[in-house]
Amino acid sequence: MEQKDRPPSQLMINLIKERHAIRDFVTQRQVSDELLFHIIEAGGYAPSAENQQPWRIIIVRDREKQKRIGEIAVERTIELFGRITPRQELERRLDYVRAIPSRERTIDWLITGRRFEYIKGEPETDGAPVLLVLAVEATHVGNSQPTLRGTGGVYGWSSYRHAIIAGSMLMQNMMLAATALGLGSCVSSVQLDHFDDVREISEMLEIPHPHWTPILCLALGYAKFPRVRGPPRQPPEEITFVDKWGENWQPKRESGK
Repeated sequence: MEQKDRPPSQLMINLIKERHAIRDFVTQRQVSDELLFHIIEAGGYAPSAENQQPWRIIIVRDREKQKRIGEIAVERTIELFGRITPRQELERRLDYVRAIPSRERTIDWLITGRRFEYIKGEPETDGAPVLLVLAVEATHVGNSQPTLRGTGGVYGWSSYRHAIIAGSMLMQNMMLAATALGLGSCVSSVQLDHFDDVREISEMLEIPHPHWTPILCLALGYAKFPRVRGPPRQPPEEITFVDKWGENWQPKRESGK
C-alpha cells in the first residue's frame, strides 16, 4: 500500500515512529519563518491544565547567542559524562548498540562533548541553523496570574509541575510537526539542567526569570544525512501492567496483525 493510500490514523502512527533525533544539519540552509510558524502553531495545540498555555518560545537565530548556548551544552556534557559518570555506566546505557565500534564512538562523543556540538550552529560541525528555547511559567498557580489566558484553576491549585508537563507536550507537537514538514529536530536540556546555566541563558535572552524558566531547547533544520533507525523501543507488553504493578499486559491481537 502506498503511503498516500494509507488511512490517516496509520499515517499519524507512522509519523510518530519516523521521528528521530537529528544531530547533523545543513547549516547554511535556513528554516523559513513560514515553517517555524506552522511548527510553533502546532505546538500551541498541546493540552494544558485549564487551557492556561503556560509557555513562551524564543527563536534564536543570533549566531553568538546560539554558539554560547551550545558551548554550555558541551561543557556540561563533558562534566557529566567525561568526569562524573563511570565509563562502565555509559557502556551499560549504550549496550543496545550492538556494534562495538559504534558504541565506542558514541561514548567518545559523550565524554568529549561532541554529541552536542550541533547546538552551536556552526557549519564545521553541521550545526542546526536555528534554536527554539522553551520557557514555562514557573509560578503557575491557576487564575492568580493575569498574564495567563485560561479560565483559571480551582482554588489556584494548578502548579509548576503542570506547566512543565504542558511544555513537554508542546515540544512533542513541535517535533512531530517538524518531521511532517521534512525537517530534522533534536530536543535537549543539558544546557538547562544547572541553575547557573538557567540564569545565564535567561539573562542572555532577557527571559524574566524566575517568573519564567527555560526548560528545553529544540534544534531545527534540514537533516544532512537520512536517519532511518533509532534505538530500540520496549514493546507495549513490557511497559504495561493490568490492574496492578507487575501483571504484564498480554494484548489480544487480531488475526494477521
